Amino acid sequence: MTKSFINKARNIKQVADVWEVSVRAANVWVDSSYGGDPYRPWHVLVVSQNDLIIQQGLFPKRPSVHEMAEVLYKGMVRPMFGAGSKHRPTKVLVNDDRLFEKLQPELSGIDIECQKKEVLSFSNVAYQEVSAQFNEEIDSDFPSLFSTTGVTVPALAKLYQAAAVYFKTAPWKKLPHEEFAIEICYPEDAEPRYGIIIGRAGESFGLSVNDTWEDLKHFYSYSQGLTTTKGKYSIISFTYEKAHFLTFEDLDAIEKYGWDIPQKDAYPSVMRANPSDGKRILPLQKNDVFWLTNVLFALAEFFGENFDTDEFLNSFGEKEYERVIEVDGLSGKEKVSIMLPVFLS
Repeated sequence: MTKSFINKARNIKQVADVWEVSVRAANVWVDSSYGGDPYRPWHVLVVSQNDLIIQQGLFPKRPSVHEMAEVLYKGMVRPMFGAGSKHRPTKVLVNDDRLFEKLQPELSGIDIECQKKEVLSFSNVAYQEVSAQFNEEIDSDFPSLFSTTGVTVPALAKLYQAAAVYFKTAPWKKLPHEEFAIEICYPEDAEPRYGIIIGRAGESFGLSVNDTWEDLKHFYSYSQGLTTTKGKYSIISFTYEKAHFLTFEDLDAIEKYGWDIPQKDAYPSVMRANPSDGKRILPLQKNDVFWLTNVLFALAEFFGENFDTDEFLNSFGEKEYERVIEVDGLSGKEKVSIMLPVFLS
């Protein structure tokens, strides 16, 4: 089919015009017809720098280079309604490496220059307009890690690395069902925060963090139904979720930078919330991200290969375990102090 389109394009008039071909996951979730999880379709968009959408295509998974190219050639011989008459452009800009490798020799054969360009400005504007037409209801209050003020790409890469290590260590498999907290000091001489490992019930996995002892007591009283008072405290909630739980911005960053996702339903999600106020989501701070990164590394080390599960279970409630663990953080070697168990009642 692509060869047929190329032959047709060769014989139509050429107009001084620059087209952009962008390939990206669409900002919309589509329900699976087979009853599975929602999925993000892939969007191929052909845009003229004269502010016209020439052609587009939606695919249930990342399209092959032939499928991408076909959308471009179709735009030449069968442009969308309102995009003008059929014609060849003089230049095509693409943001996909594989597509560039395919198109460069093909387009050269029909007198069209092809260039690789990371940022396609006209396509980005058009894509935002098309995304709005999907009319997808997105919770704008849900925090994007990628847009957290002061958090850089290297910092997020480190967080995703720590999250993958923590998930593979799976400390929730090594703990008793009794509720207890972990006293965590980072830096080593800082005031303690109190973490609760999530996952012993086998339904959700991660870590819940209270900033102070008073916050921990309030959280425990509220979770046990012992009080209905709404407090001003908040918790850091770190969990592993399915992809459609995350923001599109974070999903795009994961795809772009190749951050480690340990399995398909284990995308790291971080938020700060007040659980007694309708789980109201609060702004995430960069220090929360930095703190969590080093603590996940430290907990993975604490509960790693040298952790004696049998000894811990046999002495549970009778003995405290305390370690100072050195982790390879963003600023080099840093120390995290861990002590457990801390009982909630």
